[in-house]
Amino acid sequence: MENECDHGNGDGCAVAMAIRELAAAVQATVPEPPADPDALLTAEQVGELLQLSPRTLKDQAAAGVLPHHRFGKHYRFTHADVAEIVRLSATPVKAPRRRVSVQDVAQDFRAA
Repeated sequence: MENECDHGNGDGCAVAMAIRELAAAVQATVPEPPADPDALLTAEQVGELLQLSPRTLKDQAAAGVLPHHRFGKHYRFTHADVAEIVRLSATPVKAPRRRVSVQDVAQDFRAA
């Protein structure tokens, strides 16, 4: 690899070195992709990803609310399971409550 400093331009050399240092810093912060995309994740790993308690994940999986795979007493989650958990969390569990004013209740009471 050719050294930029050999060109006689000191400013270009400093900029090139700064760019290399920045690229190395950015590369160091990027997490490594999983070695196997089909790997099973533990409740602790999924909890860290979703910022949830592993105990909550296990309880919800045991109740049949969350997709999972169980091996004896061990709960494991695929990446598809995690995506489904995220999708399920986006849907409302129950319909939002309807707010009724006191005047509406009084009118309904008088009409009856």
